[in-house]
Amino acid sequence: MSATWEPPLTETLPVEQLKVTPSGPVEGFRFPEIQGHPSAPFKASRWHLAPGELSNWDQHQVLEVWMVATGTGSVWREEQETPVQPGDVILMPSQVRHRLHNTGTNPMMLFSVWWPAPAQPVEATDAGSGNNA
Repeated sequence: MSATWEPPLTETLPVEQLKVTPSGPVEGFRFPEIQGHPSAPFKASRWHLAPGELSNWDQHQVLEVWMVATGTGSVWREEQETPVQPGDVILMPSQVRHRLHNTGTNPMMLFSVWWPAPAQPVEATDAGSGNNA
């Protein structure tokens, strides 16, 4: 029987500032490592957007999910605008430009989770197989 380490249920995750945006800091949750390996297959953060503010356009290889905790606004994915409110969850596919606009009168607080996009499948070819059919 192999023992596995899991964090205690009462432990809270430490938070560090990842970057500063025009509307304030983006705070990331630091997950503990287990025997030199990440304990979670994803990274996470929380961030705020002030009323009337627009986040910068972002585009990256990871998949990302935003969860709206407070406030109302619009998420832009490429040219598509989607209104959002507390409780909404938005998927950002890999390599899709996205941004958030706080259209309400209260600050928006969001939680973000991201993870590596799955590797693209490699198409089988006869190249290099020695078959010259």
